[in-house]
Amino acid sequence: MFDELKDWAGQHINGVQLNCDIVNGCCLACPSCAIGSIGTKRRGIMSIDMFKRIMDKAQSETKVRRVQLYMYSDPCLHKDLHLFVQDLTDRGIESWISTMLQVTNCNFEKVIEARPSEFRISFPGWEQMAYFQKGAKPERFSEKILDVCALPRHPETIWTLVWHHYKTNGHEQERAEELARWHNLKFVSLPAIFMPLEKYVDGYYTAQDRDLIDNHLFESPEQAAKNMKRTSTCGLWKQLAIDANGDVYLCQLVYEERFKLVNFLEVPYKSIQRMIKTHDFCGKCLAKGGNQLQSCYSPIATSENPILEANKKRRLR
Repeated sequence: MFDELKDWAGQHINGVQLNCDIVNGCCLACPSCAIGSIGTKRRGIMSIDMFKRIMDKAQSETKVRRVQLYMYSDPCLHKDLHLFVQDLTDRGIESWISTMLQVTNCNFEKVIEARPSEFRISFPGWEQMAYFQKGAKPERFSEKILDVCALPRHPETIWTLVWHHYKTNGHEQERAEELARWHNLKFVSLPAIFMPLEKYVDGYYTAQDRDLIDNHLFESPEQAAKNMKRTSTCGLWKQLAIDANGDVYLCQLVYEERFKLVNFLEVPYKSIQRMIKTHDFCGKCLAKGGNQLQSCYSPIATSENPILEANKKRRLR
């Protein structure tokens, strides 16, 4: 009962988070992500008109706390990213964007001028970038971070460099911290996790998955779940995963087409919530503790120690 009350209060007092891929697809194929582990399945680019209709409907049906403009993509691939950020700024809603600073199509100056709440640069180091971010090039990253970090800063935006920490890249962390200091970025080191939740819950991994999990991650999904107490609710029930076509997926940690539910613009939010909470996969996920993997980190932009704070919230065994 306590978990249910906490879930209800969180939605009605704090509001919900929308996770929107404004581009279906990515320029990279990271092995820890569904794009690299499962393969690109979704297609499409969201128009700013569709986004505004999604936001109008969402705000008419519930309180929206923030919008994360990515799930399985780099939002900077969208040439009109600044318009999405500006729309959220005009609505008084937080916006989070994240980029690997590889192939990009946006105008970064306009994006920053639109005042995103967080501008995140995701980085796994130089030496093994081609593995951890398949398709990425260190020289491209080094060139783009110079250009982007030279742009004017605004107090509404927190700039972060998120270091994806693996067992095999720790020797580069000090250099990455120095890079963050040089560019006046908040440095956050996070142990990398294996994201495709369906593989953990259903118990199937490819040889590529096993190589990453066994040789590079500090914890397998199974080990991480053992450290967490089971709950009867899921933090992702206070979020909604929407792709570039406006289609709702079960949550942002699953990717396969079997988890596509309905189009957000065609079905009331409360009905969508019922679909999610009563989905067979959710029951399996709760039983295995997969729902708690979303709680590995507290919000990166606002937390001084995202891992420590998350460990308190998820009540380590």
